[in-house]
Amino acid sequence: MIDADPALLIRAGTVETLQNQAYELWAVPASGAPVSLGIVNASGETERDVAEDKRALLETGVTLAVSLEPEGGSPTGAPTGPVLFVGALSTPQ
Repeated sequence: MIDADPALLIRAGTVETLQNQAYELWAVPASGAPVSLGIVNASGETERDVAEDKRALLETGVTLAVSLEPEGGSPTGAPTGPVLFVGALSTPQ
């Protein structure tokens, strides 16, 4: 689990910036619904503080996903658009 630094650094490959849409990062626990970790940039780096109540989700290897959402993020608190990217959380190398 991430203890020392309550922030995520997301490095994205360059993907298309879409008008009126956003890329939203989700932690996908082994059981239960995906939890939003916020909007991420379409390219470069995004540093995202992690709320204390979400830190327990961030264990090495947890599944992360990025969905395409309306500008500002999901209006429902759950992914509403297509999931575009899926991977596992890793520690900085």
